[in-house]
Amino acid sequence: MTSTRHKKNEFISLPKGVGERHYGVAVKYYQGTATQPDKRVDYEATVNLAEHELGWVLRLNKQQVYFNRHEPDTISERFGAAVSRALYPVETVINGWGRQVTGIINHPAILKRWQTNRQQLLDKYGGPVVDDFIRAADKKIGTPSLVQRSMKYDLFWNLFFHPKYMAYTEKLEQPADLYLSVIPYKAPVRFTGVQKIIPEITAYGSIMVQFTSEEQEAPEALLPENKKGIPCFVKVNVDFDLDEEYHFAMHTRALLEVYQKEGKNTTIPVRKVEFTMYQV
Repeated sequence: MTSTRHKKNEFISLPKGVGERHYGVAVKYYQGTATQPDKRVDYEATVNLAEHELGWVLRLNKQQVYFNRHEPDTISERFGAAVSRALYPVETVINGWGRQVTGIINHPAILKRWQTNRQQLLDKYGGPVVDDFIRAADKKIGTPSLVQRSMKYDLFWNLFFHPKYMAYTEKLEQPADLYLSVIPYKAPVRFTGVQKIIPEITAYGSIMVQFTSEEQEAPEALLPENKKGIPCFVKVNVDFDLDEEYHFAMHTRALLEVYQKEGKNTTIPVRKVEFTMYQV
């Protein structure tokens, strides 16, 4: 079966009626040819939509964050979890094309949560490292524009807000850029490629939008120490499953691969990142 909404300029989201959506998210990091990740992060995400004069208020929450299958237990993990509990839930306004039309609109609530979490950290931990962390977090969370920027350092945010709705050609494809935060605390990397719609409805009732990047030189910050200075390349493939009725996110699968070239047709895996988001 083929969707009836693939006509040019008509493939937009219809958020009214979407209600609340729940997702399970896993991000896995692999080195070389390893079949088991050396690092993974799992969490639950909830999205709510409400009508707004500019479109829809989108409320995103993250809960049940696990590092390598366990609750935060190292100091850095606990500090990161404290910041996450302050940032989420976060609210912004989107239009029918799924794009932000405002910044973060619930900054006062975020700031209030941070003051509570901040004091809990100070009551439990002390020392120069903690003081430096608190100062950095105070600056980031205390400034609305920096909160918005910090969202762009998150893979879920990058992929959830990536434009899937656009004026596709008659071939149902379009040149596109996708921005992914693949280097910690750095601006997202731009991947240039082609985005297309698969016209047939999938077996589980979704419309699939696929992004395939061109090959490009890998930023050195993505490379392990033993590969620094060696020419490496990177590419990204993403499948976005959107529900047929609302064109709203159901599942997302992204694969980033970093590799060396050996000869004309042989590649050597260097690093891999897998992102999966499934509606539950």
